[in-house]
Amino acid sequence: MSEKEEKILKIFEEILPEMSEIEKEKLLSFGEGMAFMKDKDNKDKNEA
Repeated sequence: MSEKEEKILKIFEEILPEMSEIEKEKLLSFGEGMAFMKDKDNKDKNEA
């Protein structure tokens, strides 16, 4: 894992316990959207 990836995880580890359930849902939705778009991009590249 890269240093940047470790930093991202560390930040989320620190803030997640302080977030409300609504904030956690928003963050989860955002992350799922990013994962969906990345998967779509990868499929598009493989089809080209």
